[in-house]
Amino acid sequence: MREMPNVNFLKVLVRSKRAVIGIAILVFFALLALGAPLITPFSPIYSKDVIAADLAHPVWFKYIPGYEKTSENLFPIDDPGFLYDTSVEQWVFTALPPGGDLTLRYVSDEGRPEGDLGSVAIDFQRDSAGSTEQAKAILTKEFYYPFEGPPKRFRGEIFALVEGVENVSQWGVEVKVFIQRADEEPKYLWSAKQGGDYQSEAWITPNVYGEYVYPPLIDSYSLDPQKTTFSVQANYKYGVEIVFNGEAQRASVYLDDLDLRLYGSCFGLFGTDNVGLDVFTQLVYGTRISLLVGVVASLISVGLGLTVGLFAAYLGRLVDEIMMRFTDMLLVIPELPLLLVIVAVLGPSIWNIVGIIGLLGWMGFARTVRSQTLSLKERAFVEAAKALGAGKVHIIARHILPNVMNLVYVTLAMSVPGAIMSEAYLSFLGLYDPFVMTWGRMLNEALELPGGFRRWWWIVPPGLCIAAISISFILIGYALDGILNPKIRERQ
Repeated sequence: MREMPNVNFLKVLVRSKRAVIGIAILVFFALLALGAPLITPFSPIYSKDVIAADLAHPVWFKYIPGYEKTSENLFPIDDPGFLYDTSVEQWVFTALPPGGDLTLRYVSDEGRPEGDLGSVAIDFQRDSAGSTEQAKAILTKEFYYPFEGPPKRFRGEIFALVEGVENVSQWGVEVKVFIQRADEEPKYLWSAKQGGDYQSEAWITPNVYGEYVYPPLIDSYSLDPQKTTFSVQANYKYGVEIVFNGEAQRASVYLDDLDLRLYGSCFGLFGTDNVGLDVFTQLVYGTRISLLVGVVASLISVGLGLTVGLFAAYLGRLVDEIMMRFTDMLLVIPELPLLLVIVAVLGPSIWNIVGIIGLLGWMGFARTVRSQTLSLKERAFVEAAKALGAGKVHIIARHILPNVMNLVYVTLAMSVPGAIMSEAYLSFLGLYDPFVMTWGRMLNEALELPGGFRRWWWIVPPGLCIAAISISFILIGYALDGILNPKIRERQ
């Protein structure tokens, strides 16, 4: 049996510049894949909460001439859910007319449905019997808007519960949400009376239900399409105005999730997609899928090719004829159309894609292994093993397989880029798993948008990543070939 040269494999490997560069690139992507939850806190596909405006530019655009007036996310309210009693301190409470009819208190055992407990309550009780004077309670949060350009979108939120009156919308108690720039009149965003017939002692919130809903949400897309509200750097107030009319003599209004979120025109390293998801997060999580597809599919294809090549060559005759004709039949079928048809039939699950790529990528390696095995089985050490009574399986496993493992290592490294590319162009053509993010899917979604090809900061990063991770395996493959191939090693 021919033995491999007695060399320190790792020492020889690190002397190769190709190997060092390839391993460095691969380690970078591996760390990116493993550390994705630590690198970015966002989800690549779905987010319960809006994290940014849709189609926001990368944050570094503000340093490019012409984009100086971009804005970033601004969330001025700390703890909008009133989880702690100290959260009330950020709000300014004003009672009109001044006096003892209106009081503000923190409530620890009350909160909106499906939320954490904690809210504030504004209590109203008329001290003067028979008085019909209107009373007004105002709760405001003041903040400074520091950007020269307006936010691309802002959204407000409120949950309110009214106790002590029969019907909120029948002029007993009126709840309004407003934004006010310093020294200007308030701009009302929503009123409980605009949302239909809300009953007392039930939590209400701006929604798209009800007969008289307008505006449908506290959202600048419907309230401020011209982006005039936050048009200058200034102090602003966001607040709630509660009016107790003459019919109300005693009532309590509970407020929860009183929030305002301003989403800027730029966000993150690579901006956002058409639904406001972070493109950088998609890029990071796409690394996982590319490595998974590339490595697993390559293991499948190399394993199949190795098995078919070994047994076809060593067993020969009818077995060889059947296996090689089946291999030739698959080789002449165009790969891409076959992939498209099979994935379309079986469904674009990521495991279906991995399996299909692996099952359609073994034929070339099988013929290479067969050729090598035909040469090896005529060698003297194989004849000696036969003379000693070794069986076919023993000879294949102990004598032939070790001598073709150099082909396995090199082919495994060189076939990963092909598997990654296969998944990328399947996803690019729309056959992607809807539950995972891939680099090919990123390209598909970017180019599906009208004028999406102009958003190069969304298209170029996944393209470069596909190229870089493919180059890393190719460099490692060339380095392994130079070390394990005796003919190449002798020339070096």
